[in-house]
Amino acid sequence: MTTASATSETALTTIIKRLQALSPVKIWLLAISISVLMTSVIVSAMELLLKGTVTYDYLLTGFVASFLVASTIAALVIVLITRLNQVTQYSKWIKYDLAESEERYKLAIMASNSAMWDYNLVTGRVYLSDNWSKFLCGVPRSTYTTIDDLTELVPEEERPAVREAILQVVKNHNASTYEVKHHVRKPNGDFIYVSSVGQVTKRDQDGRALHMIGINREITKSE
Repeated sequence: MTTASATSETALTTIIKRLQALSPVKIWLLAISISVLMTSVIVSAMELLLKGTVTYDYLLTGFVASFLVASTIAALVIVLITRLNQVTQYSKWIKYDLAESEERYKLAIMASNSAMWDYNLVTGRVYLSDNWSKFLCGVPRSTYTTIDDLTELVPEEERPAVREAILQVVKNHNASTYEVKHHVRKPNGDFIYVSSVGQVTKRDQDGRALHMIGINREITKSE
């Protein structure tokens, strides 16, 4: 975007916001002012065209014409602003609903004794929600780590199964779901048993997995 385009867009946004702040009464007053101005312009033009022979009928015709035009503009502006206000309010409702849904989802994850994970296969970076830290050390907080560091927490004999499950999802275009059960070492040396499930949410044009999300749930051996 050029500087001129950005400036124009900023100016338009400012004008729209100022118009949205106007009440219908103020808009009609603005329309009347425009009508008076248009009347002056029309009368001046008629004076030039008719060489000063402007009669009362011409003045009345010019005023009525300018008033009708101004009224039409005012009505269109009111409709436009009403619509803009509706869209703005609707957008606020959507944002509020999304925030509420996200909060409910987080609460559901917490209540189910699960931790959400978000894996960027391009960077190898993994995000885990608060419960993951709670599983390992009892203190809930968000965790940012890498897939290699997470693999180090898995017992060596179970790592091939974990890697194979990931490779199946990454390389197999028809397999978008991931599911594996394994142990995870806590900082104190103890182990927890988790069920990790997830799915691919984004692939490149060649079908390679780029992004995955899922849930880790602490389970018992019998589950």
